[in-house]
Amino acid sequence: MRYRVILSKAIRRQLSRLPGNVRNIARRQIMSLANQPRPGNAKELEGHPEHCRMWIMGRFRLVWHVSEDERRVDILYVGPKSPELYAYLGLGRAEDDDR
Repeated sequence: MRYRVILSKAIRRQLSRLPGNVRNIARRQIMSLANQPRPGNAKELEGHPEHCRMWIMGRFRLVWHVSEDERRVDILYVGPKSPELYAYLGLGRAEDDDR
């Protein structure tokens, strides 16, 4: 059974700003999530079980949320990876109190 892939206006804008070859690869990767929301080259975000990420051409990041109950994939970010990306998305790692 297929999943619905949700692209907000902001994500569509992020996609349109990518270089042409990266944009085409990103679109294909995003649409493939409808059939396989957790592909083999994706990783689940530590501490955020339904959130996944993958690299696109080694420099660009795709981040999404999978809702099994609704059979839905929400794209959260597509673009260059920055050190603050996960904090910006509210998906940062929990602070370790033992440091």
